[in-house]
Amino acid sequence: MAHTPFDLRGIPLALHLNGPVDTPALLGACAAVAGRHPVLGRVRVTRTESTPEGYPGVATAEATRPFDLERGPLARFTLVRVGPERVRLLFTAHARVFDAGSKDLLVRDLADAYFSRAPLPPPDGTPSATWDPAPPDGAEEFWRRREREPVEPVLPGLRTVPHGTGPGEIVEMVLGAAESGALTEAAATLGATRFELLLAAVGVLLRGYGTVASPLALDLGTRTRRTRERIGPFVARVPFAPHPGPDEEFPAYLRTVRAELHAMYRFRHAPPEPPAAPVLFGYRRRAAVPEFPGIGAGVEWTVFNGVAHGALHVQAVDAARSLTLGLRFNPAVIGHDDVSRIAGHLRALLRALAAEPGARVSELLEPPRPEPS
Repeated sequence: MAHTPFDLRGIPLALHLNGPVDTPALLGACAAVAGRHPVLGRVRVTRTESTPEGYPGVATAEATRPFDLERGPLARFTLVRVGPERVRLLFTAHARVFDAGSKDLLVRDLADAYFSRAPLPPPDGTPSATWDPAPPDGAEEFWRRREREPVEPVLPGLRTVPHGTGPGEIVEMVLGAAESGALTEAAATLGATRFELLLAAVGVLLRGYGTVASPLALDLGTRTRRTRERIGPFVARVPFAPHPGPDEEFPAYLRTVRAELHAMYRFRHAPPEPPAAPVLFGYRRRAAVPEFPGIGAGVEWTVFNGVAHGALHVQAVDAARSLTLGLRFNPAVIGHDDVSRIAGHLRALLRALAAEPGARVSELLEPPRPEPS
């Protein structure tokens, strides 16, 4: 299979440690995590020095450095000392062995190994990350009924519609405690989760731009009770067909979204061929940062690797008191200012839903007024 240079990039994160870091213990923790999760294979660990001013360049170079899929390794740690008591631990792994949900496990296990100064035991009673449950009866028919011709989205400033990976930029916006809390209340009023509400809101936004059918694919986690403690590629990309009608009430469309998701969950372990959907939506809840004894710790969960999928890739990272929405895009097909407008429209739509959860889709499709990102 041929790969573009952008297919060879990994999934990065950065751990910030400030204080008297025990470097040998931290390096030992990296080795312990690799031992606990053999799917990572032979993990490379390197050390380097930098300055606070030079660190962003080091981090970007690590996040965008491609992997050799044939020779490996497919995971790497880079320990960067940027001051007497300032350490940055960069981790990057390819999607063949890692997913966004693995980030929480990685950071948790690093903290446990750093604290214990000992190897980590393998998770008991769980299979390897390559374990794949038998598809349930009806999976093939389920996905066949959802086959459809590719849909071209209508987006402000979109010049062409790519379907693969390419060079990317990102527009990020953060909804703080007030806006995030209002969404939680709206979701509760509608009997939905925040994930379901956000997915429905993206569908309404696309309808508002004039898209006539769903151009969406979803990244769904496939962890089970047997694999929830395992790092690995536990994610499936699946097509998502529901699309709102302009005369529909938003609660009715949201119920359709919920019903489709619940039906899909049963068959997500046997996904179809990767759909040629130009708009991708992903969601995950972010865990709290674990404690590293005696030092301050922070995590950059959404380090950007310079890759865009399709025309637009919306990633939602949900924390206890905030919601981060990252809109990744290929600058060759849509401009930064246009994606900033889309982000503003989405924010305005979410505010409208928080104020009036029972609105009709047609009311939500009135010319949106962009909010500042």
